[in-house]
Amino acid sequence: MSYQIRVATASDHQAISALLLPLIEKFIAPDCSAEGTALLLGSMQPQAILGYLHGDYRYWLAEDAQGLLGVVAIKGSNHLYHLFVAERAQGQGLARKLWQHALAQCAARDEPDEFTVNASLYAEPMYQHLGFVAEQGPRERMGITDVPMRLILRSRFAGDTQP
Repeated sequence: MSYQIRVATASDHQAISALLLPLIEKFIAPDCSAEGTALLLGSMQPQAILGYLHGDYRYWLAEDAQGLLGVVAIKGSNHLYHLFVAERAQGQGLARKLWQHALAQCAARDEPDEFTVNASLYAEPMYQHLGFVAEQGPRERMGITDVPMRLILRSRFAGDTQP
């Protein structure tokens, strides 16, 4: 698969939303209440994405000749907010490549000690493959079911060693 990864701009908000909405409906919504699904879908509308792009979020996009393949977004300096791959590109390592790209960009800028993610039930195994560990079992907040996960990159305490 031939693709490029680039920084998203405000003009990408509609394409990002168009990629996310059907994936959320298919893979995340089945584990959420009707209210949670509505809240989640509302937060992925083009205007919401535009707000994120103008806020404390950094987005990178993977594209090929046919269009947008995937998106990764970091909120603040260490929260993985979005990691979505188009169905046509799933199972080919693109999520890992997007994550590695975002991680490298964040390390160059912020050097975070850890990352957090609120994984959907569907995506939890993929995040485990990326090294994230569940902090607790599934939880429900405002009708949205997720699993809070954490990836420790390095100890916060000088002299500590990783096992």
